[in-house]
Amino acid sequence: MAETKKILVMVASPKNERSGTLIPTKAFVQGLEENGSFETEYIFIDKMNIKPCRGCLSCWGRPDGSCFIKDDDVPAIREKLINSDIVIWSFPLFLFGVPGQMKVLMDRIVGMVHPYMGQKLGEGVNAANSNLHGLQFQKEGQKIILLSSCAWCDIDVVYEPIVKQFDIILGHEGYQLIACPQMRALHHRGGERRLNILRKRYWQGGAELAKTGKLSKEAIDLMQKTIFSDEAYEKLVVEFVTHMFDRDDNF
Repeated sequence: MAETKKILVMVASPKNERSGTLIPTKAFVQGLEENGSFETEYIFIDKMNIKPCRGCLSCWGRPDGSCFIKDDDVPAIREKLINSDIVIWSFPLFLFGVPGQMKVLMDRIVGMVHPYMGQKLGEGVNAANSNLHGLQFQKEGQKIILLSSCAWCDIDVVYEPIVKQFDIILGHEGYQLIACPQMRALHHRGGERRLNILRKRYWQGGAELAKTGKLSKEAIDLMQKTIFSDEAYEKLVVEFVTHMFDRDDNF
């Protein structure tokens, strides 16, 4: 009997269960679960008690990289992050970066990466993709996925800051970004038919990862493919902004 693997979904949207990013995230997880032996836990970061980092870097002076702050939820979250087989960070793009709740947690778990000891980036065209840290506490074979949605279509441009940040922290091969464009309009104005198209694509991506242990470029490209044409999307965005206050779950 195959060993049951652990999926940890870190939901970083301040909307928690109402997050539009959870639509592709849950479909991706379902594809995993229905094609392998997995157990899944969702952590809603916004609901956690997470005190901000004090910037002392004493975590880098401890063998286990632990923070001196012990009276909040970070120690328990950290253990789950270390011991999961697949970690999915599910978050909407906020001003071309991660939401504040996620950034506060990232600051607090900086002790999970190797400390900065004066090392410099390598030379050549791939210098910016060579990590300056890398995880020092990580389950063998663990996969880290950033599953992020945005309102934009030009994901190569708007996710460049995210890619640069995580390339430097984890290295280009240390994580996988899956960007979901047009999600805000899809969630609010797309209708069930289009949402089901999206769900199918992400289910297929999760199924591929469960069966093969990796995601092909074809699977990622399909998940990241826009559903609306540029012309239709522009009209939808105008309609969404014009009627922004029509839905209680917009806030």
